[in-house]
Amino acid sequence: MYEQVVPDPLEFARGRKSLEGDIALLRLERLQDLLAATDGTVHFKLTGFVNEGAAPGLRCEVQGLLKVLCQRCLEPMDYRLQVDSSLMLANDEQALDDEDPEAPDYIPVQRDMAVAALVEDEILLALPMAPHHAEDVCRGRPAADTGKLHPFAALARLKTHKD
Repeated sequence: MYEQVVPDPLEFARGRKSLEGDIALLRLERLQDLLAATDGTVHFKLTGFVNEGAAPGLRCEVQGLLKVLCQRCLEPMDYRLQVDSSLMLANDEQALDDEDPEAPDYIPVQRDMAVAALVEDEILLALPMAPHHAEDVCRGRPAADTGKLHPFAALARLKTHKD
């Protein structure tokens, strides 16, 4: 895995430090099951900041081109990855448990924070659950276009005949 670590994320954020580089997709083990191919890299930039309330945070930007499987036709397709997230650093569990949808995203402060793991987390959160080609490009057809009668269509006809 990419070996870069941030020894003290709070100091990194308060010092408004920045770190950037490339990570090979082959090194992101949790991501591999979601990819059609693991060749290539993603480019990341991690920047520390302090918000208006003097709370430290990290801005994580990730770009790259991933090969994923289209969930309609099961053929490989390119997915342009563009992540730009702001993560506030939390010292206590209370901030992590905040269920307010308007609240910023928090991550726990930990010594020697692995940059690759943070980047991989952000990629996993950004990927669509079911990536697919545009309909005019995809070789797979939606189920409604197959010409086969849907198994519940007969029930719908029974219901209309009863009325």
